[in-house]
Amino acid sequence: MCQWCIQHGEGKKWYLNIKNYARKMYKARPTTPEMEADLARMLAQTVRDAIMKRGSPEFTQYKAQIEKLSHSVHFGQVVPLEDMKLIMDIAWPIATMTCACRRSVRGLENEKNYLCMGLGVGMYRWEKFPDTYFGGVEFIDQKEAKKWLEDLNKKGLVHSVWVFGTPYIGGVCNCEYPVCLGIRNTLDFNLKFMFKSEYVAVFNPEKCKGCKTCLSRCQFRAINWEVSEERPYINMYNCFGCGLCVTACPNGAIHLEERSKFPALRNDF
Repeated sequence: MCQWCIQHGEGKKWYLNIKNYARKMYKARPTTPEMEADLARMLAQTVRDAIMKRGSPEFTQYKAQIEKLSHSVHFGQVVPLEDMKLIMDIAWPIATMTCACRRSVRGLENEKNYLCMGLGVGMYRWEKFPDTYFGGVEFIDQKEAKKWLEDLNKKGLVHSVWVFGTPYIGGVCNCEYPVCLGIRNTLDFNLKFMFKSEYVAVFNPEKCKGCKTCLSRCQFRAINWEVSEERPYINMYNCFGCGLCVTACPNGAIHLEERSKFPALRNDF
């Protein structure tokens, strides 16, 4: 189990612990738009400074500072579709909202940008945080939420939960590289904003027909094509366990297993 499961899971996956969506946890987080804006600006500025220092001894210091702040107020963890559906059974209310990453990176219009999800009691106060809930929100029920996630999964988006004051889980992102800043900062700059899931993809070559469908689904550079074998290769060390390759494989050649089953991976998040 990851460190968050150990600290906040009470014997289960931390994102399946209903306490982490509770009003009590929400009240423990920064509660004013000004406080949230200040934290966001401070974190963004520190990230920019760190990126400029890559390759220098100073980068290590910036990295430690950034990750300490991020892990206390705002970080994410990849969650595969089936576990995400379980979250929809325990978190309430649920609302779709615009994606801040796509808005800032691509300038995506609100109408095309309802790709993220707000969870929990904080959604009843969304009007107080206009910079976060830019464009407003749309409340949906649990059945609608699961169908919405299924549709986004088919499109190839990675699901992840995000905290807003650890361990309060207040949002779901449906991410893609390179527009997702969580994925990009983690992969390109080695700044751990996003943790791997509790799972890892396992490949069964006997079921593979060589269709290459899985290659275009991976956002984490974990799947390559072996020309000599005419089949894909999954680098389990790079795998974030999102399950996009699993849900797309027409032959059932890939499945997810608990990361804890593999000694070399059980602490690799």
